Amino acid sequence: MFSDEIVIDDLPCEHLREIYQYWLKIKGPRHMPARADIKPKEIVSLLPHLSMIDVEHDPVRFRFRLVGTETVRAMGMDVTGMYTDMNPATEKLNKRYKWMLKNKQPYLYKSKLSWTERDFLDYYALAMPLSDNGEDINIILYGMHYTFPGLGERTTEIILK
Repeated sequence: MFSDEIVIDDLPCEHLREIYQYWLKIKGPRHMPARADIKPKEIVSLLPHLSMIDVEHDPVRFRFRLVGTETVRAMGMDVTGMYTDMNPATEKLNKRYKWMLKNKQPYLYKSKLSWTERDFLDYYALAMPLSDNGEDINIILYGMHYTFPGLGERTTEIILK
């Protein structure tokens, strides 16, 4: 599932709603906020659910800059510092990143963690663009949510601990 029309009430959990509301707040009237607008001390409880992807433009490449502890726990590995093109299974991920570069707007994606050994997990990825110059995306901010199919967040937390 891919949606570029984000409705806060349709987000599947409270932390994704809070992340999106925070992005809207720091964005203000601009099309996209900058990385410098994010104040970690304002969103301490959300940090485990956040990831950041650096965008390189010439040539276009994507690198995992920061991977939240909930994502590391769900995936069973830490991909911080890795480029997405180093893993052929992330081809669909790269397509979504390129869509964001073209459209410069948030999206919500739901799927399975098919490119990891934990492909039984469902996940929601709320992707939001960041731009230092107001025009070009240089970081993609992600809010992540993981569930076992049909069981929900609480069960996921218990089983993955």
